[in-house]
Amino acid sequence: MNDMTNFEELLEDFLPENVSRGEEVEGTIIRKEREYAYLDINSKLEAVVLASEVEDYEIGDTIKVSIIEENETGIRVSRRNIEMNENFEKIKEALKNQTPLKGKVIKKVKGGYIVDVLKLNAFMPNSLSTAKKDENIVGKELEVAVKDVKDEKRRKILVSAKDLLLKKEITTLSEISVGDIVEVEIENILDFGLSVKYKNIIGFIHISEVGWEKINNLRDIFKVGDKVTGKVIEKDEKNRSVKLSIKQLLEDPWNTIEEKYPLDSEVTGKVVRSVKFGIFVELEKGIEGLVHISDLTWSKKIRNIEEFVKVGDEVKVKVIELNKENKKLKLSIKALQRNPWEVAMEKFEIGTVVKGKVVDVKDFGMFVELLDDVDAFVHISDYSWSKVDSSLYKIGDEVEVKIIEIDKENKKIKAGIKQLTKSPWEIIEENYKVGDVVKREINNITDFGIFLKIEESVDGMIHISEASKDFIKNLNDKFKVGDEIEAEIIEIDNKNKKVKLSIKKLEIEKQKEEEKELLEKYSVVE
Repeated sequence: MNDMTNFEELLEDFLPENVSRGEEVEGTIIRKEREYAYLDINSKLEAVVLASEVEDYEIGDTIKVSIIEENETGIRVSRRNIEMNENFEKIKEALKNQTPLKGKVIKKVKGGYIVDVLKLNAFMPNSLSTAKKDENIVGKELEVAVKDVKDEKRRKILVSAKDLLLKKEITTLSEISVGDIVEVEIENILDFGLSVKYKNIIGFIHISEVGWEKINNLRDIFKVGDKVTGKVIEKDEKNRSVKLSIKQLLEDPWNTIEEKYPLDSEVTGKVVRSVKFGIFVELEKGIEGLVHISDLTWSKKIRNIEEFVKVGDEVKVKVIELNKENKKLKLSIKALQRNPWEVAMEKFEIGTVVKGKVVDVKDFGMFVELLDDVDAFVHISDYSWSKVDSSLYKIGDEVEVKIIEIDKENKKIKAGIKQLTKSPWEIIEENYKVGDVVKREINNITDFGIFLKIEESVDGMIHISEASKDFIKNLNDKFKVGDEIEAEIIEIDNKNKKVKLSIKKLEIEKQKEEEKELLEKYSVVE
């Protein structure tokens, strides 16, 4: 007991004067080493502090420390304890006054993050962070709001970055009004619009609000990071966002369209779109007009618009319809030319002979181009007076035709080739008459008669009753195809275009002639 008493007395001699464990004192840094720094705290012994705790201070600086341990070689003190206490008070003050503090995310933990705030560890739940999905914010410095402080001894601190952001967003939104013109930065480019940021609030510019012209791909015009000027057209208090418009800062080109593009005016534009029913031609940014497929050309032969005109082509058009109110413009290419059918009606009439090029061939006939966009149809039956097949003509052939029919109402012309020559029946009418005797080969024999080829495409028929003066039961017993025979024309039926002949009549006439000769010679009849 005596030894213990003596030890305690000796220890008391080494303790600094006027200080005790846990007491806060001021000291001056007198030197700094790698691991420790030493302070003069007006005591018999130097105070020792970890160098890391005073790395922000220089030799000669006076700082406040707390005594944590005393021994025969010195007094161990802490600057961190002082700072922790002071900073904890600052954090409580920040909670009271709703003052934002700076923090640094030092660790990701279950349910949130550990944030260094004034050298104290604070917890920020995922729900109170502003981190995006899969975003790594460890090491990032940010401003936070103190949400709660509990347990003075363990110093449990809850902070939020989200609350501060919301507060800033609300403030920013209150400072902006519909109609304001602001500069924003593009954060993302979508198929249907631009996602932008104004200060700390998000904004959106729909593709329809980018310009008066139709835009197909925003990525061809903008890139992320671009700054653009827009007009605020809507505020969303609930989502703390705004909608903007770029085009409302530009004059609507439709306001002056009637002066720029009056009806019947001829202008040049660029083909920007091609669809099944026509093409869209851009006259200027924001002004597009439709050329319907029926207004591309007077011809009805367009099967593929791309073969006629392509996107990017410059074309001359005529304004044929203008609706300013509904922003609709109808254009025409064919209206720049005179209707070729009007020219055709003036130039051609029934009986006109004209040369043309075969442009299409079908099984039942062909189409011959007489003028640009004006074709005549020649039925296969009008190729020749004789029978022909569809392979007689091919595309590209030049042919001479005679117009035989004109349908002005339906814009159709019918022509023929065989009409350029006399029909076989016309030849019959001109060269043959009843009583004429012809000598021809038999080309067909039926049960009821014999057929002879009189002229091309015209046969003459000898009925079985006219085949002989004698009774014939079967024509094939006396005649065969290829036999050359003589017969007399006994009837020409112009109405039904038929020729009837008779062998019998010739035989009877011959018999009478022979009998007459005998009478004259012998005066008797044998």
